[in-house]
Amino acid sequence: MKKLFFLLPLLVLVLGFTTGQIVDDKLKSLLQQFKTDEDAAKTNIFYAVSGPSFYIPNVKVLKALAVGDRVSTIEAMGKNIKEYVTSKEFITKYNQLREDRKPTPPDEPKYSAQLKEEQRTSLKNTIAETEKNKTQMPKENHAMFDEILTMYKQQLAELDDPEKTMFKPEMDEYIKQGYDMQMDDYKNKISEWENEYPANNPKPMIKKWINTFLEKSSDINFDAKLEKDKYGKMKFVDQQYEYKDSQWKLYYRAGKESVTAARSFAQTWLNEL
Repeated sequence: MKKLFFLLPLLVLVLGFTTGQIVDDKLKSLLQQFKTDEDAAKTNIFYAVSGPSFYIPNVKVLKALAVGDRVSTIEAMGKNIKEYVTSKEFITKYNQLREDRKPTPPDEPKYSAQLKEEQRTSLKNTIAETEKNKTQMPKENHAMFDEILTMYKQQLAELDDPEKTMFKPEMDEYIKQGYDMQMDDYKNKISEWENEYPANNPKPMIKKWINTFLEKSSDINFDAKLEKDKYGKMKFVDQQYEYKDSQWKLYYRAGKESVTAARSFAQTWLNEL
């Protein structure tokens, strides 16, 4: 299975097409190296933007390109990704995602009268089941069943005893207070959802995706030195970089030219949104 890496959003899919045609032979060749197709590319773009996440199967493919080709390839891919996220297909997927992420309202509460009747039904069923079981047992065990039945029947009688029942009128006030709190929380979440996912408008989601990339790629030290450890594995000479997350390390491996080009495109795009 191919490893999934985090990388710049503009490289997310090595997408050389979004309208059914490949931009040029260079991107076509690159696409073939990544062994992907248009449907998979579009699916992965949507996954990346809605995550947000940053996906590429193998950064070595990018590094194998000449520096000038890396920059031009990134810019071409960025333009095509930018085009796709404004397409009707993408908007349709976005609206479905929007509905999927819509907060769920709390269930209508059960008040004391309903809870009492449910408990009554449960006790009656338990009594009937216990009486049935009693008839299937030896007589020497009947006394034990009689004690259990007496307990259940007492609980059944106490349901309507104002002094002993737990289902009292004041219980409804506590239930209502709890439900009102849940509704207030639900309304707040709906408001947040409407702001984060406006209908037919994925711009806030795209902005979040781009901002996350710009933030994560802002402090890459491309001059950090590597050396082999005693097992032959490449490690950072400066130990602080060993503790960086996988996304930071992938940007480092992608190289300054690639990341700089992606950041430039991303910032320009962000300014337009």
